[in-house]
Amino acid sequence: MALVPVGPGHSVAGVIHVQILRDNTLTDPQQAFSAQINAPDVPQQTLQLGNGRSLEFPVHSGKFNGTIRAEVDDFAVLPAGASAQTATAISCKLVFKLLEFFTITIGSVDVTASLK
Repeated sequence: MALVPVGPGHSVAGVIHVQILRDNTLTDPQQAFSAQINAPDVPQQTLQLGNGRSLEFPVHSGKFNGTIRAEVDDFAVLPAGASAQTATAISCKLVFKLLEFFTITIGSVDVTASLK
């Protein structure tokens, strides 16, 4: 697996940092692209970019213990129908939610990356 960063990094709520990666050995765009998620005091997380994909991970701050859910919405490659190798760009929305007694959306980021 050869993960290569594509596009600029993104910041969510000023504390969660996201870098999009591409696995050059895969042709299916819904498997080849992933988001590397870095947050303070949390092990690095990786979320495959594809519609309906999500990931939950614990967060801690002082006495607070919570769970963050990262969701992928509206994943697309350009031109439409392109493989991971022939795509010229990708786009999606990554939504980050704090899950506890109720759900709070702490931020979302529109992700775009030019691939060529």
